[in-house]
Amino acid sequence: MKHFDVILWDVDGTLLNFLEAEKAAIRSLFSEFGLGACTDEMLGRYSGINRKYWNRLERGEMSKAEILVGRFEEFFAAEGLDPSLSVRFNEAYQVRLGDTVVFCDHSKELVSSLVGKIRQYVVSMGLWWRRLRSFVIPGLIR
Repeated sequence: MKHFDVILWDVDGTLLNFLEAEKAAIRSLFSEFGLGACTDEMLGRYSGINRKYWNRLERGEMSKAEILVGRFEEFFAAEGLDPSLSVRFNEAYQVRLGDTVVFCDHSKELVSSLVGKIRQYVVSMGLWWRRLRSFVIPGLIR
């Protein structure tokens, strides 16, 4: 049996369910900003807009700062909401998202069970990692 000294954990979709945390943060802020209920359908439309903006970053077409506000401007305009709220909404979203933790399956228990037995580090390369691993090591990491 092989012995490992270190585990490198990818966060998004492995330890933490970012999409559920994102939904909770947006729904909470809709209430806080007095925008009414944010439905599953609205969140689906936001997700499509958000993905389109991050793809633009990956292609070098936009900066991260443009994406963070632009995605909410487009989403609010599409939903008939005031796009001028986008800057304040994004600022609050960045904080709220950090306060919203949703673990995947039994990841919290697994990580906790390994404390003191093996060194664990969190790494995340986001879109770049997903793109790299699909070219370099297909089938090796899922």
